[in-house]
Amino acid sequence: MKKLLVFFAALAMALSGMIATAGEGYVLNMYHFNLQYVAGSDKAMRAGVEKGLEPLLDVYLAHPAWKADFELQAEFITYLAANYPKVLDKFRQLSKSGQAEVVSFHYSDQLILGFPALDQNRSLKLTREIFQQYDIPLSGVIFTQEAQFGQGVCALGKEWGYQIAVMTPGPYNWFQDDPGLPYFSCRGIVVLKAENPDIAPEQIKTEDVNGVKVKWYFLGDGELVVTGGVSPYFGALFRINQARVKKVESDFTKLQAEGYQIATVSEYVSALQKKGTAPRPLKPALDAPWRPEDDQGVFTWMGKYVMPREDDYGIRTQNWQTRSWLIAAEEAGIDWSSLRSAWMNQLDAEVSDSTGWFPLPVELRYSPEKSQLVLEEVKKLCPNCRPEKMKLDLEPIAEKDFPVSAKVVGAQKADEKFFRVTGREGLFAVEAGFTAGKDSKLAFPFTGNEIVYSPAMLEDQVVRIPLDLIKHPLHYVGLANGLIALDQNLWLIRDNQAGMVACGIDPDQKEIHFRVKGASGRGIFFRVYILKGSERDALDFANQLNQTKGR
Repeated sequence: MKKLLVFFAALAMALSGMIATAGEGYVLNMYHFNLQYVAGSDKAMRAGVEKGLEPLLDVYLAHPAWKADFELQAEFITYLAANYPKVLDKFRQLSKSGQAEVVSFHYSDQLILGFPALDQNRSLKLTREIFQQYDIPLSGVIFTQEAQFGQGVCALGKEWGYQIAVMTPGPYNWFQDDPGLPYFSCRGIVVLKAENPDIAPEQIKTEDVNGVKVKWYFLGDGELVVTGGVSPYFGALFRINQARVKKVESDFTKLQAEGYQIATVSEYVSALQKKGTAPRPLKPALDAPWRPEDDQGVFTWMGKYVMPREDDYGIRTQNWQTRSWLIAAEEAGIDWSSLRSAWMNQLDAEVSDSTGWFPLPVELRYSPEKSQLVLEEVKKLCPNCRPEKMKLDLEPIAEKDFPVSAKVVGAQKADEKFFRVTGREGLFAVEAGFTAGKDSKLAFPFTGNEIVYSPAMLEDQVVRIPLDLIKHPLHYVGLANGLIALDQNLWLIRDNQAGMVACGIDPDQKEIHFRVKGASGRGIFFRVYILKGSERDALDFANQLNQTKGR
């Protein structure tokens, strides 16, 4: 009788799994681990490894049939090698067995949407070198810090051999209005739309495409998985929650019993492709992070001061000024092996967490300290190297002779100077210095019927997106080469070394602006050029001015 009951129980479980999946079923997890969760804090880095990463690795080591995507910056690998070689051994074991699909698209957790392909190419070069050095297989999947996404991510990813980019619901829903397949194409790679799931398995949304089902169980900061949602910001409260670990194990076991594989992103995409499911083209999207609805894009890291101690403008402008020394050294012939350490420090200085969400004092110090190391290294390697700026002769003119309106709004006091660039027909400049108020901006009229700009990491071209294809009117982009159109053959080019915050695109107010909010009393300066001319002329000038090409 007992044997009979066991038989029927097993049969019922098998049948329930067949009924539940009616084909293939995949459970996906994207664990994003951030060595710079509290940038510059050694205590937080150690806690993230000991109480976040290693316990989760142990869960997977104990269950060889379970797989997942582990995303982390390449610098994390070097940190493990130097400080936790046994943890690195566990990670290597999981990656080489195929249990851990390792995802990495940057050396440091950079604000990649604020910088050009030149910087990201150096970052990806370091990533490849480090993964090869420590014998960690690197997957063809892209997922980034703050889930930053844009057409340039797709284009540069394709160049470096990546095949799949994971896009979070935030930027997807911000621009797309077609639920369709969770599976799109963008500049030669596949884009997979992820879901932000609830932990309760019965509440996890199931997608079914041609008999291939998928459930997203976890998408987000991997440090939170075994701690029950507590982050390294909370010190002593950040510790292993055994009840949460048991819940994950129980949930996965139940999902397996229903016929689902605890799998990887690549396995799911491969299953779609084997079914002959073709991805649809992704609709137009501007550069955006994981929750554009919070601040309409990258404004959180490039202009929004949540607390008075923040310095978005100062840190991001310094990033651009410091990188010019590295470019000068490269142009002087200093080789990669000599400049490798300086580029590591530069990419650390470009980290997102120094300027958002709520940067701590240690994070505010982190980027300037890294920038100082870059300067020291370059000056030691190349004592005669100096950044070269375009030689432009600015002739003062009256405001009425400037081709467009340029107004500082909301400042405590402001001073605007207008120029014609001598010897360059159709090229003008404005220098605007002001003491910020609670919410201040330098604004220009935007009278075009489409958004025309160069996405980050795609500075060699412009994209044109009709305004009626954009769902939300106000949006902020990094503007890595400084270029955006105000109207047909009328271009704005910001000098990024002379002032760097996000570029606000506001069709409802018919303006393009550079804004700082919550920076009362801070000194702000911008130099912006206006060019009347062709797209080619505008691109060439913008990329030369902002040194996006390099050697």
